Amino acid sequence: MANVQIPDALLVKSYVAGDENALAILIKRHQSKIYGFIYSKVNDRDISDDIFQDTFIKVIKTLKSNSYNEEGKFLPWVMRIAHNLIIDHFRRNKKMPMFRETEEFSIFSIMTDNVPNIEDRIITEQVELDVQKLILELPNDQREVLMMRIYQDLSFKEISEITGVSINTALGRMRYALMNLRKIIEKNQIVLTN
Repeated sequence: MANVQIPDALLVKSYVAGDENALAILIKRHQSKIYGFIYSKVNDRDISDDIFQDTFIKVIKTLKSNSYNEEGKFLPWVMRIAHNLIIDHFRRNKKMPMFRETEEFSIFSIMTDNVPNIEDRIITEQVELDVQKLILELPNDQREVLMMRIYQDLSFKEISEITGVSINTALGRMRYALMNLRKIIEKNQIVLTN
């Protein structure tokens, strides 16, 4: 049998019609992207698990009450719910997220290199730490787009849908983020290549 992927919108309809398995397929299909997005913001496995579960509790409630109307845009809708729950979490805890690198999302993973020796690795790790600190100096909206694009590998269409701004605004924020990052890097005299 050909491995034909059932569209999200059809799975949503099936779930609303009573097919519990349809939701399991949707969760399995998108969980790594949604969980990765949550984890990149909170940097804590337990909190990420909680927010991930809360996200799907909200998804289920909305679908069961027939108030879902985002035809064919399931993932951005779920990401927006997760995004709002993350904001709620930080409001409750009155603190801004710490920015911490994870193995999966390294700024240097997009710069392929020969296998570095120990010294090179230490230098690279130090530069990564410096870059992380610099990213924190960016305005919130620019930092958010930069992290979604580089660390989450989301498209500008997805970013615009999650953050609720136009694609042009998301692109503009990314452009300014990179320009500002370059200025901050020059100001701090960080050398990104050896």
